[in-house]
Amino acid sequence: MKNRIQKRYQLGLSMIELMIAIVIGLLLLAGTASLLISNKRIYKEQNEMGRLQENARFAMEMLIRDIRRAGYIGCMDRVSDLNSVVNGTSNDDFLLSMGNTLEGSENASDWYPSNSTEGTGDMLAGSDGISVKFFEPLGISIESEMPNPAADLNVTSIKGLAVGDIIALSDCASADIMQLTAVQSAPTRMQHNPGNTNPSPGNSTQVLSKAYSEDSEVTKLVSRRYFVGTNPVTGETSLYRYAQDRIDADADGNRDEFISQEVIEGVENMQILYGEDTAGNDKIADTYVTADAVANWDQVVSARISILMRTVKEDFSASMNTSTYNLMGTVIDPADDHRRRRVFTSTVQIRNQAF
Repeated sequence: MKNRIQKRYQLGLSMIELMIAIVIGLLLLAGTASLLISNKRIYKEQNEMGRLQENARFAMEMLIRDIRRAGYIGCMDRVSDLNSVVNGTSNDDFLLSMGNTLEGSENASDWYPSNSTEGTGDMLAGSDGISVKFFEPLGISIESEMPNPAADLNVTSIKGLAVGDIIALSDCASADIMQLTAVQSAPTRMQHNPGNTNPSPGNSTQVLSKAYSEDSEVTKLVSRRYFVGTNPVTGETSLYRYAQDRIDADADGNRDEFISQEVIEGVENMQILYGEDTAGNDKIADTYVTADAVANWDQVVSARISILMRTVKEDFSASMNTSTYNLMGTVIDPADDHRRRRVFTSTVQIRNQAF
C-alpha cells in the first residue's frame, strides 16, 4: 500500500503573526506621517522666510529709491530759487512746499528740523521715521509760451496728473509750485490756482512769478513720510507711507488729502541714522547720528537704515523666539512668540542734497 502524503494548507494567520503584521504596518504609517508632517513644517517655514525676505526687499527698494531722490528739483541749481504759491494755511503746509526736503523722526517724535507733527499720530513708539520731498519727472512740457503769469498751461500731455495734484513749472532759471484745479485732455491744458487748498474746476487762476516760455518742464511735487505703524484691524505692524491721495478722507471738500497708507507688512521696527559731512566739502559722511542729533540738515548726505522684519504668521510647531535684535546700536526686544525675525541694513547716498 502506497503511503499517502498529506498536504497541509495554511488557512489563516495566527494571533502572533497578525499582531506582528499590525505593528509593522503601524510603524510604516507612523514613519510616513512623520515624514509628511516634517515636510509640511519645513515647507511652511521656508515659505514664511521667503515671504519675509521678499517683504524686506520690497521695503528696502522703496525706501532707498525715494531717499536717494530727496531734494531732486530737476534742472534747478538751488531750492532757494523755487517760488511756492500754494496756500500755506492747511495742516499739510510742511508737505506742500520744497522746504526741508529731508526730515527725520526719532522714536515717533515730531519731525526734525521743521517740528511738524503731521503723521506722527500713526507711528509706532520706539521706531523712527523719514520724510522726503522731490520733483518727479513726468515727461511733460509747455507747448506754447504763456501770454501772462495767470494763464492756463498748454502742455504736451496730462498723463499721471489730476485735479488737486501739486506741480512745479520750471525753466531751469526759476520754478513755481502750484496746485491744479482743472485738467483738460482735448486740448491738453491745465488750470492752476496756487493759492487754493480746496480746488474745484472753474476757480480763477492766480499769478505766478512770471510767464513761462515754451518747453518749460512740468514735474510733480512728491512728499512722502515713511514709518512703522500698526494695522488697526489685524494688530500687525507694517511699513506705512504718509502721502497725498486723491480722496476726501475727512469729507471737508479737499481732494488732495495726505493719508497713512500701509505698504509692506511684516516690518516690526525701523531705525535710521543720518550721515553728516561735517567738513562740508566732499559729500562724504563723517559721522552718523540720530535725527534729533543732526547739527545741520543741509550737510546730511546719506542715511543708514535698519529694519527688523518678522514672519507674518506664527509657526506654533517651531520653538519660542526669545531673541533680542541690535539695529545699529538700538536693542529691540520683541514679545516672545513663534515668529522668525531678521535684520536688514543698508546705506543710501542722497544724491541731490545741497549744502
